[in-house]
Amino acid sequence: MDNASLLVVAMAEQCRRVIQKWEKYDSRLPEALQQKHLTWMCDKIEEHAEVGPTNKLHRWIGFVQGAMLAHRMLDLDGLKAMFDEAKRAHGEAIDDLEDLLDHLDPTKLFELDIGGQG
Repeated sequence: MDNASLLVVAMAEQCRRVIQKWEKYDSRLPEALQQKHLTWMCDKIEEHAEVGPTNKLHRWIGFVQGAMLAHRMLDLDGLKAMFDEAKRAHGEAIDDLEDLLDHLDPTKLFELDIGGQG
């Protein structure tokens, strides 16, 4: 498993712990943003980390983090701190850190790389 995948798995573990402890779920939010589904997503991230494409893992952890923001479990600084903790726990310095952090920076513009452009 590459370093980026290992780090996403570490993030999923961190997210699951926070999600399972959180007691103030907003029932007005869609079912996909509720505890059961978010925990399931964290499980699937871990299960498929070795065989799944890294970009899909990034999308899934981003969705989980977005749901955590929607429920006000953490703010952006809290998510960044969680990421830093996961990084320290795995002791990995990875080349594509930017891919995992850019969605946490509200000043960055969204860019979509669809490939096939030459």
